[in-house]
Amino acid sequence: MKMTKKLSIYYSLLGVAVLAQMLATVFTLSQNIGYGQKISFLEKQRISLEAEKNQLQTTLAKNLAINKLAETENTGYVAIADVLVLSRDSASLALK
Repeated sequence: MKMTKKLSIYYSLLGVAVLAQMLATVFTLSQNIGYGQKISFLEKQRISLEAEKNQLQTTLAKNLAINKLAETENTGYVAIADVLVLSRDSASLALK
């Protein structure tokens, strides 16, 4: 009788140890799965942000190119407000 009681205590402790190890393993694996999902989400977000950055850089480059072309094209342009109107009666004419 004494031997069966020792065996039952031994197997009970062994069962508790195995159960604790199983719970620890499940907890660790669930954390790893959660980290993997976070990494996957962040990777997708990084790719999306890189694509948006590339699109914005392309748009900026186009705008800069258009502005440069506009500057070179409009160098001879005189605004209407800058036009000087001369009349025959103007005293500032050199020829009279």
